[in-house]
Amino acid sequence: MELGSEFYLDLSRLEETTDTVFTYLGVFYTIYTDSGRSALRLLADRLSRETVLIPDYICGTVMEAMPESSKIICYPVDRRFGIDLCRMEELIRGHSIRFLYLMHYFGTLQRKDILSRIAEWKEKYQLTVIEDTTHSIFTERLTVGDYGIASLRKWFPIPDGGVLYTKEKKLLPRQPEEKRKASRKVEAMLLKKLFLTEGFDCNTKYREIFAKEEAAFDCQTVVYGMSDIARFLLSHFSIDSMCERRRKNTALLLEGLRHMGYEAAVEASETDVLLTLPVYVKERDCLRRRLMEHHIYCAVHWPLEHSGVYEDAGWIRDHILSLPIDQRYQRDEMEYLLECLEICRE
Repeated sequence: MELGSEFYLDLSRLEETTDTVFTYLGVFYTIYTDSGRSALRLLADRLSRETVLIPDYICGTVMEAMPESSKIICYPVDRRFGIDLCRMEELIRGHSIRFLYLMHYFGTLQRKDILSRIAEWKEKYQLTVIEDTTHSIFTERLTVGDYGIASLRKWFPIPDGGVLYTKEKKLLPRQPEEKRKASRKVEAMLLKKLFLTEGFDCNTKYREIFAKEEAAFDCQTVVYGMSDIARFLLSHFSIDSMCERRRKNTALLLEGLRHMGYEAAVEASETDVLLTLPVYVKERDCLRRRLMEHHIYCAVHWPLEHSGVYEDAGWIRDHILSLPIDQRYQRDEMEYLLECLEICRE
């Protein structure tokens, strides 16, 4: 049994359904791109030579996708991923901020009082809010953002996929001139499926392809539209069944973690749809290595890619571990994960 890491592609799970990402976001004006980074780069003309307020705890790829002419100011995020509103307002006023990058974490939303205050500041300070919904899009499509940005390839077995969306047509930038070409990542996802379920000797090959494809994403600066194959696959995945499975897996893990003394990093409600379930661990890297010995591969959101301005961001990066709860897995896999967590903490 293997848990975590890259998605495999099981063609038998494709279905005819109208319950898709495209219908889910149908109330917005949308541009589908090959990645979340490309979706953000579509706003380059608006962000150029602007000062952008961005959370200190965030993936380094967001920083990389910002225009070089933009000035980045960081605001602190605490260990429960909340925002110090007094400090944020000080930064908005002190730096004449016009663009705020808002992040929700792991499928939970920022508190209602935080969102209410930001909504007030949009009017008071003429703020444009870019809402990163990569982690939270299936909990809530948009809260106070003028724009929503999400990386869809984090949620589904697709070779590429991101989206920029807004409620106002006039805010939508131009569509990318080119679609992304078919990627070898589909080949890797199929090979991984054959390795895991049929025992084919292709482990090394699919890992090599995944690594090369991800490196290509990291180096890419051109903005592409979503590939035809990714769009086709997305049109055959049910949103409701995906969300239901993730909620059930989250509930199973949370119950088991409470008995073992692990500290969940988020307080997920029954309606939240989590990307992963983050936990805080004292000896995080040690536990991660031990879980890998049991073929459980847990992501770290995120590796220390740039020096944090505030203390809590650095602490989070040192202690957080993301447990897989996605739709690939049923009760048996979650119970196996809990058994391994019990073994590895001893």
